[in-house]
Amino acid sequence: MTEATLVVDGSTLRLSGPATLQTAGPLAARGRALLTGLPAEATLDLSKVTRVDSAGVAMLVEFWRQREHQGGRLEFVSIPAELRPLLQLYGLETVFGTDASG
Repeated sequence: MTEATLVVDGSTLRLSGPATLQTAGPLAARGRALLTGLPAEATLDLSKVTRVDSAGVAMLVEFWRQREHQGGRLEFVSIPAELRPLLQLYGLETVFGTDASG
């Protein structure tokens, strides 16, 4: 299995590798800690995500909820094509900003 990582680069979180049932737990724990240190307007870059499943979607939604709860904003960028059908299935296009573009 490819390693999944989540790192901060300025006001951007960069997620790399699979966002799946096998990686979502550790990534979620790391993300909760990292999100608290980001500025109010932050970005989550998904350009290096290699695979995503329902657990990965749930983790990403939790990140979004945490930012909302903290009074901040999290913008998702470079959303992989394979994630888009899951976003449509769960009605999350608005949360992920894909309703107008994709």
